[in-house]
Amino acid sequence: MKTKYILLSLLLLLSACNAIDDIDTPDAALEIKGIVATIDGNMPLTRAVDAASGIGRSAFVENDVIVFTKIERTNQRLEEFSYSGIQYSYDGQSWNRMADGQKEKIYWSDGESSHTFIGYCQPQKYTWTLSEGLYYGQLGTTDFSAGSSAMAAEDVLITYSDTTKAETGGLTTKVYFTHALSNVRVVVDIKGYASNSSAKDIETKVSDMIIESQPTKFTWNTLGSSLSVPTDNQITKDLKLWCQKEDGDGSGQNITFTFYGLNTPHNGDVPFKFTVTYPDPQNAGSKLSNTYKGTFSGVNFKSGMCTTLRISLNHEGEQMTMGVEYSDWNYVATPDLGALRKKSTYMDISIDSVTIHTMDGLSADDATWLYKKGNDILDIYGNDGENTPYRITSAAQMLSFAKEVYSGYDFSGKTIRLDADITMQKSATKNDYSWDGIGTGSVAFNGTFLGGDRYINRLQGGPLFSSLGANACVEQLYITTTGTVTNGALAGTNNGVIGACKVIDEVETTSGVLVGTNNGTIYACSHTGAANDAKLVGTNNAQDKTIGCYVASDYSAITSAIVDNMNKDLNGLYEVNTTLTQYEYVYSAGSYPTVKKK
Repeated sequence: MKTKYILLSLLLLLSACNAIDDIDTPDAALEIKGIVATIDGNMPLTRAVDAASGIGRSAFVENDVIVFTKIERTNQRLEEFSYSGIQYSYDGQSWNRMADGQKEKIYWSDGESSHTFIGYCQPQKYTWTLSEGLYYGQLGTTDFSAGSSAMAAEDVLITYSDTTKAETGGLTTKVYFTHALSNVRVVVDIKGYASNSSAKDIETKVSDMIIESQPTKFTWNTLGSSLSVPTDNQITKDLKLWCQKEDGDGSGQNITFTFYGLNTPHNGDVPFKFTVTYPDPQNAGSKLSNTYKGTFSGVNFKSGMCTTLRISLNHEGEQMTMGVEYSDWNYVATPDLGALRKKSTYMDISIDSVTIHTMDGLSADDATWLYKKGNDILDIYGNDGENTPYRITSAAQMLSFAKEVYSGYDFSGKTIRLDADITMQKSATKNDYSWDGIGTGSVAFNGTFLGGDRYINRLQGGPLFSSLGANACVEQLYITTTGTVTNGALAGTNNGVIGACKVIDEVETTSGVLVGTNNGTIYACSHTGAANDAKLVGTNNAQDKTIGCYVASDYSAITSAIVDNMNKDLNGLYEVNTTLTQYEYVYSAGSYPTVKKK
């Protein structure tokens, strides 16, 4: 029976039953009488899927076992009440020491201090093995096609908190579990696959989506909250995904098929195959089937998050275009596919080699990046820049983007997302490709550019953006340089908003590391490395709008207090400007703080 929480009641302290209980209990020590264990209620934030799809779990289910691997007081710890290294499970009535099966109570060392709780909820499909502080598990199923129930039986929940405090009265607390595996979603788009709305091709179906050779053995360290994939004795499986709507979403020529499953958190290649069934043009009433194959490479599956792999089929020449969150990919030709496009991430082409949307006769097949379709301007993946961001996945597309702005298209109201790292020089010893900058003409970029935590590597010449307009926004973009960069690495002139961007390593610049001249807002940005001009901004005409930023030379060491003060400044900015994407710094001892979305 499904419930939204499980109340863990502990036996009252009646008598000593083991070595720990034999110690005289100080007056400040309190027995925990109840723990409410619940799954994080903000499911879309931890599993990036549509709520209607029913992926993952929103409640515990009957026969779930909750296991705590570490319960410890974090302030003025009393060693006799430290339970590190011993597993405790709750069977619905009492605690059990899993090591030896003995019953045992668990205590607060007082009712006020923070405590550490680390644990997991073990689905029925899993068998955990403990070895040297690591918990080993394995993704059990190879077939998720049974739907969300099959995924719920596999979906590991974990909890990690070192700030858990007692509720009123000091005897109870709440412990929140979040999803630990990665959700994988594959979207196959056959929009435009049929030549017209009456063609038989509108009866095309996509089925049997399988991602191949995925690692299924994972480990979880008791000191952390995320799963990782071991390299030794790894077990790989082909995972068959579930399609909630077998006939696809949409109608006529506009149909997409979406497949769901679970994967282990890791970074690696994703070979895939799927079946396309369509009417036989030679035999009425008969069907033909082809198997399509390809490989995404370097795909990042993050714990508790969703990675979406996008595939677009083009009927003409049976071409296939692929896209993926977080990483670049390869195209692997098979006999079914015909010619597949492959674009380099190296900037080894000239601006004359790429197209812009105003060129006559462009289609998705011959456009570098954007083309016109009726009154719409689309990228080659079918995105319109408004409902779905334009995506840049190659150096050629980045150059096409620069050419669009130079030719007068400022991207007002449009959003662009970087989906691949772009490297300007072919090696670290080269600096022979000089970048001119986006917005070098009479038009400044005035759209939104989402860096997606990706890199522009080995930039040399001008800044990435020569000019950012008043409506421009650039977020979460990272830049490394080689040789000299004039007038800032990210922007020569900023009149818009720059958030959570950073320049990394040594920089040789003529004016400011990040921005040459700033008239807009810059927040949560940094430079970590050496520079001949150790300023984030060369000429700052909006000093009061440069908030929560730093360069490495500002501090001999960055302490938690410094990070707290920068976050305080950022929170003040967000109170004044509620439209900004909110970021915060995370302190890390011995290294520079990282930035994440709040």
